[in-house]
Amino acid sequence: MLKMNIRQLLGVVAFLTFFSGGAMTQNLSVSYKNKPLEEVLADLKQKTNYNFVYQKQILAGTRSVTANFNDMPLTYILDRVLYNNGLDYEIVKENVIIRPADKENFKKVVSGRVVDIQNIPMPGVNVRVKDTGTGVATGINGEFSIPVEGSHPVLVFSFIGMHDKELRITRETQNPVVVEMLENATMMEEVIVTGYQNLKRESATGAYQLITAKEMDNRYTTDIVSSLEGKIPGLVSSGGVCKPVAYYNNGLKSGEDALTIRGVGSFQAKTSPLIVVDGLPIEGSLETVNRYDIESITVLKDASAASIYGARASNGVIVITTKRARQEKLSIDVSADLTVSEKQCYGNHEWANASELLELERYNFDYVVGNEDAYQTLYGQYSSQREKLSPIMQLMMDRHTGRISTDAYNAQIAEWKQNDYRKEWQDVMQRKQIVHQYNVAMRSMGKYLNSSIVINYKGDNTGMTRQHDNALNMSYKGDVELVDDLLTLSVGLNLIRENSKTHADYFGFKGMHAFAPYLSMYNADGTPAAMKAEVDLNEPALKNPALGLKSEEYNLLDEARRNFTKANRTNLRSFVHASLDILPVLNLNARFQYEDITYKSERYLEKESYDMRHLYNLFTSGGVHYIPDGGMLNIDTENGAYYTFRTQANYGQEFNEKHAVEAAAGFEYRETKTRSTHTLLLGYDDQTQSNLTNMVNLKDLRDLQDSDLGVNYSPVGSSPVDDLSGNGAGFRTSEVLHRFYSLYFTGGYTYGRRYSASFSWRVDKTDLFGADPEFRGRPLWSAGLSWNLNNEAFMKPCTWLDVLKLRVSYGLTGNIDSSVSSFLTASLGVNGITGNKQGTLNTPPNDQLRWEKTASWNTGMDFSFFSNRLSGSLDWYRKYSSDLLTVTDLDPTTGWSSLTINNGEALNTGIELALNGEILQAEDRRSLGISASLNFAYNKNEVKAIEHEEPDGFGSMRALHEGRPVNSLYSWRFAGYMTDALGYQQRGWYKADGSVCTSDVGGPEFTPDDVVFSGSLDPKYVGSFTPHITWNGFSLSAMCSFYGGHKMRARTSDYETVGSAMGYAGDVVVRGLLNYWKSENKDAWRANGYLGMTGVENQYSTEYMDCTVVPADYLKVRNIVLAYDFSRTLCRRLGMSAMRLRFQMNNVATWARNKWNIDPETVDPFSGATLDKTPRSYTVSLNINF
Repeated sequence: MLKMNIRQLLGVVAFLTFFSGGAMTQNLSVSYKNKPLEEVLADLKQKTNYNFVYQKQILAGTRSVTANFNDMPLTYILDRVLYNNGLDYEIVKENVIIRPADKENFKKVVSGRVVDIQNIPMPGVNVRVKDTGTGVATGINGEFSIPVEGSHPVLVFSFIGMHDKELRITRETQNPVVVEMLENATMMEEVIVTGYQNLKRESATGAYQLITAKEMDNRYTTDIVSSLEGKIPGLVSSGGVCKPVAYYNNGLKSGEDALTIRGVGSFQAKTSPLIVVDGLPIEGSLETVNRYDIESITVLKDASAASIYGARASNGVIVITTKRARQEKLSIDVSADLTVSEKQCYGNHEWANASELLELERYNFDYVVGNEDAYQTLYGQYSSQREKLSPIMQLMMDRHTGRISTDAYNAQIAEWKQNDYRKEWQDVMQRKQIVHQYNVAMRSMGKYLNSSIVINYKGDNTGMTRQHDNALNMSYKGDVELVDDLLTLSVGLNLIRENSKTHADYFGFKGMHAFAPYLSMYNADGTPAAMKAEVDLNEPALKNPALGLKSEEYNLLDEARRNFTKANRTNLRSFVHASLDILPVLNLNARFQYEDITYKSERYLEKESYDMRHLYNLFTSGGVHYIPDGGMLNIDTENGAYYTFRTQANYGQEFNEKHAVEAAAGFEYRETKTRSTHTLLLGYDDQTQSNLTNMVNLKDLRDLQDSDLGVNYSPVGSSPVDDLSGNGAGFRTSEVLHRFYSLYFTGGYTYGRRYSASFSWRVDKTDLFGADPEFRGRPLWSAGLSWNLNNEAFMKPCTWLDVLKLRVSYGLTGNIDSSVSSFLTASLGVNGITGNKQGTLNTPPNDQLRWEKTASWNTGMDFSFFSNRLSGSLDWYRKYSSDLLTVTDLDPTTGWSSLTINNGEALNTGIELALNGEILQAEDRRSLGISASLNFAYNKNEVKAIEHEEPDGFGSMRALHEGRPVNSLYSWRFAGYMTDALGYQQRGWYKADGSVCTSDVGGPEFTPDDVVFSGSLDPKYVGSFTPHITWNGFSLSAMCSFYGGHKMRARTSDYETVGSAMGYAGDVVVRGLLNYWKSENKDAWRANGYLGMTGVENQYSTEYMDCTVVPADYLKVRNIVLAYDFSRTLCRRLGMSAMRLRFQMNNVATWARNKWNIDPETVDPFSGATLDKTPRSYTVSLNINF
């Protein structure tokens, strides 16, 4: 384990930096007009602190200087003001020594090699002698040799995607020279990978966004979804939450399921983008891709870019290209990342501590004692079922009834106030979360075979004791060129093995709130205490040996070592690609991919665990043990087999150097099949692998009503056969099979590198639809145009303009919900009484059911100015989704109350801006470089048509409404608290006409007209800013993200009521409940305890109150990264090509707009429930290349 602290780490980096050496090159911006050379040198001396040493007579007869230099190195300026005057110079420390140039020409042969920033040789680099026709190209290992002559010969090195490099040759220049070129990938030279074609951005007409491996490596995240934040305008995680999990009014979403591109365009179908890896869509999660193996990520946004994917393209497409070998020699990359999180802190939950809860219980008890009805209820429970009361309520009643003295009561209260069960729970169950990830990649490019082998391991202790979540990823990719390079075969295998271990908790007593905070799991002498869980420890049945019952004592110290769920997932993805060049302009290729995804989960409850002891006792009746003595094993398995086959013809040709045509047509077939099984073993022993399930009468077990524990305990609802998860019987299976096939065509034409046009067409068919032949398939298409203004002759005088491209596109894309069908569907099962097979109808037939469709307009502009110093794109889009699947009401006499039909419509419009700026370009490693990127997106989402309307107000708060966003908050208007004539507090609400009611909002008086719109759950504005500074091998960067224009609910606990005449047992109590009891104005706060539960009609529906809705805007500094790239000289000495050390701080700071300064990432925006806060974490990363 790494023992080095931060100060030691920075000290080592500083030493190595000094060792690798180098001073910063100073850049200047100066302008001269007819200035004498002597005055120019004096000005440069003043601005640079360099001393200029020369004999004054050598300046006689020199020409005046007229020139503009903007942010240029001193050497660049001196070359141009001195050489033109026949002078030469040499920089020695802080002195510039000027002398007459050597008039004699010299000749020599210069040899060396050209490499990139990672010291990888660069073949094909153009090397020429400046202002001459002499030139060569570098060989396969980047080597070159070229003759030069003259007094001041200069070599110019140029390569596509790289900054030009100039090297001045003198008599003293020693061979071999090593020239390092810096990346300068201009926008139009980028290659767009769509999965079907590789397009040059210059001729593309769609809206694409490209992320390179270098950008992915700038910061470390434990998941790919988080790493995409701030890089793609218009790509948002649900609710504006950048965490891998987002909460929503239609359920919990995680991974790519939480992602949306350009807004939500469906009511019930999938809204997340399609994931494509190496040309084919995958069924596994985005997280099954090794982040270290990603070469590039291309996001297809509009119809022109994505429509080739047809019925799965409406939500956008994320295309991932993995890395392959780049050089002939064996390349080895080793990466290690260690992330340590601070321990989880629950302060944002505002839970009451022991003293506060005891005080709250006392306030409520005093009121109950003074209220005859309430006290009689309490006393009845105390007299007959005292053990059902909480410890504090028993204690207060014991004192009140005289069973204990006031001194004994006060002593017990004083002892309890010192306890903190939650803190004890954290000490036992929690630890700092540590995530460690290692990656080794070996790649080699041979004459016929290119191979890549990547092994990745990730370990996560989850922040909980005795838990883990580990994953091993291994992949191989091989490319073979056959038949004189006309035939290329590619094979690949990607294997992921995930395994996890988590605490299993059948009855819920392993949780932090299972016991009151004033209790302790320790006795006064520090030994584990015998705590009461479900059953009172003095229950007479437990002392009756004839019943054979087991101990009901509970202690977390023992239970934390028992009962776990072990799960493993295996994801095998293999592919074979073949490409045949029939003609220079015609290519045929075929792709086949098979995915096998297997998941298995085993929940094992040990024989001696409390869960099994209590189950054993609970299911004992009449002296008969209906559950055999032993453990219990639940086994869930799911197997998925997924096939994809595609064959495609590609044509590409250029005519007369002006006309370029590209076209592709093909066929695609896909099949998905999943099967799941669920089994249960009772009386299980893991050591002997035996069980007694065959001895159990499952019907009697399920139907048992009474328990020998006593009348206060019932086995109803706790049967393991019916599983507490609510999934139905413990023994069940299911199988789902679907088939899809498609025909498609795409083509493009470019004239003179200026005008481009594209068109695509696709038809998809599936077994989900087709009851009516008219709706079996849906043709989807797109068309696009683009204009490269920078290539027009009339734009050539604009030398500051590098790229200016205009785009426009329109097209139709589709979406699908695999859970619906145009046919009558049913689930088959077995009747629990007769044992006969029976069917349950799931969906009624609808022969007109069809694909959802989205019509998209996109207009955009790509630009680059000032030698690519400022570049970016600006897009406007309009996505109109129709034929959306939604529910309509049916006449109940048809046998169905509702039917899914295609009659919904939604609209998304928005603007996206991406800016990248090279504020200060670094000439070399030792120079200062400053760059930044800014992304901004605006989206307006609106439901345009919906047929189903809820008849009552309560249902209307959860329904879709025309003219409002798909994901919206609706509320009832809070009118304050008021006390009625009986002394009970009521919650008032406003009707649409302004009148105040206190009836239940779930009743008939609350109508849809009384519902108010409170805001959108989706952010309208999303932005990010990423500055990046480099100097002398160091780099410092940060990522700031902003989400705004949306709303959330928060602090709903301030308006909730808990407790009863029996106190607050079983409730998670917040300290704010004390406000009611301490306030003189009892209508200023929500009543709780007995007063909060009695006589109040409108006591529920807190999550729909308008007063809990606040702005969800926030700005977050997601991370700050400090990295150091070790010098090439040092790396060579250590036998490496490159080495990089990186330190990163995550979750640095947050600003929130709401009045409580609540981080929106710590609340469920729909319900307002408080969530755990993501702790700050620290990452140390090391990357080595051999």
